[in-house]
Amino acid sequence: MQLALLLASIVASVVAAEPAIPAGIKAIVTAISSALSGLVKSGVTSSMNVSTVLAALQAVIASLKGIPNISPATLAAIADLDTALQAALQADTTALQGLDVTKLAPIQPLP
Repeated sequence: MQLALLLASIVASVVAAEPAIPAGIKAIVTAISSALSGLVKSGVTSSMNVSTVLAALQAVIASLKGIPNISPATLAAIADLDTALQAALQADTTALQGLDVTKLAPIQPLP
């Protein structure tokens, strides 16, 4: 859940810094980030599904991609966040499947 909170905070920061993003969308993203932060700080995260939170953040990212006149730097940050969210969702899905001992391999020593 900490990763979801971190990604939500980064999304909120990127959105807040971009003047082309409408104020209404900025308010929604900030509210999501604040609500998630409050839940994590309260400790009541056992009933929350991390995949659902990450998927919701991915939907926010998808909607941001459709906003016109966003600066190239912000679009690059949004693309990076999208990649991070996809990786986090994949890691969460893999973790939920449990340990597959057939995929274990020795760790290679450092050079």
